[in-house]
Amino acid sequence: MRLTIIPIDGSVSIDGVGFGGLDLSFMDASVHAVQWYETHGEIEVKDPVTGRMVANEVITSIDAFQPAIDAWQAAKTTEELAAAAAAAAAAAAAAAAIQAANSQPTTGTQTP
Repeated sequence: MRLTIIPIDGSVSIDGVGFGGLDLSFMDASVHAVQWYETHGEIEVKDPVTGRMVANEVITSIDAFQPAIDAWQAAKTTEELAAAAAAAAAAAAAAAAIQAANSQPTTGTQTP
């Protein structure tokens, strides 16, 4: 899994799919970003007062960032449910339109 977390934006991206505005308040103010590359990663550390980058810390586990992954999963599920509901509503509207069209009396000249 490729993971990027940017706490100040509330942004989490997993394998290229990102969501913003997530609640990442659990993260320390000194974390500028977290990068994870399948089996290893790094925390980009900033000075919380000046905002300047001060270090990159190597990490070998993303367990501490599971709440960010959970927030991403919740946003993804919400998006998928909304898309499914929109598709179902569109299908229902199309079916209703077809039914309405089929129930209209035909006009025209009848041949005896």
